[in-house]
Amino acid sequence: MIDKLIDFFFPRFCPICGELDIVLCDICERELGTASQICPICGEESLMGWTHGGCKKKGHLDGLISLFEYGDSSVRKVIDSIKYDFNKELIPRLFKKVEIEIGERFDFVVPVPLHYYRSNWRGFNQAELTGKALATKLPEVGFENLLIRKVNTPQQVKMLSREKRKRNVIDVFDLNPEIKEIDLKYKKVLLVDDVFTTGASMGECCKVLKSAGVEVVWGFTLAH
Repeated sequence: MIDKLIDFFFPRFCPICGELDIVLCDICERELGTASQICPICGEESLMGWTHGGCKKKGHLDGLISLFEYGDSSVRKVIDSIKYDFNKELIPRLFKKVEIEIGERFDFVVPVPLHYYRSNWRGFNQAELTGKALATKLPEVGFENLLIRKVNTPQQVKMLSREKRKRNVIDVFDLNPEIKEIDLKYKKVLLVDDVFTTGASMGECCKVLKSAGVEVVWGFTLAH
């Protein structure tokens, strides 16, 4: 009954062409161009997404993988539909035909956390759903909520400058106290978010993970 009410008030439609009763039509999906990979520190092109040797410092991400480019108007419509229209069905749909090839062997897929106030309001964390969809493509890698967001800061999208985004997320993440039994020393983590812009949130999460003993942290996003 609840599902029928949701479908009545919030009918499904392709966010790109508007076709009704479909999450994402096949024609529009084929038009989504795959992303060229970039260094997560300087933003310049990088083979396979590795962090450039000259950019890498202690506590930094070791690389970044993104499926699409947010500058593509069709990709933007899909991502915005997930974030602002609460169209969470799009996330597993995007992974349906994706094959993930990564040169590292990871121990955990870990989402960038939302504060519980915002997660309760939205009803889901898009980074968590993205991470779970990714984990189905990496069956030997476990999914874990290793992090929490301890401060409910303003949304990053409302921060107009890179510096404000960085200051907005300083010291807002911490290890999840419920995972104390997990030994993180020398582990390799694939850190997941929906969109990579300045990398401020991922950078802060990476610092927390590496301070806890994690050896390697790569980022993974739907788009950059």
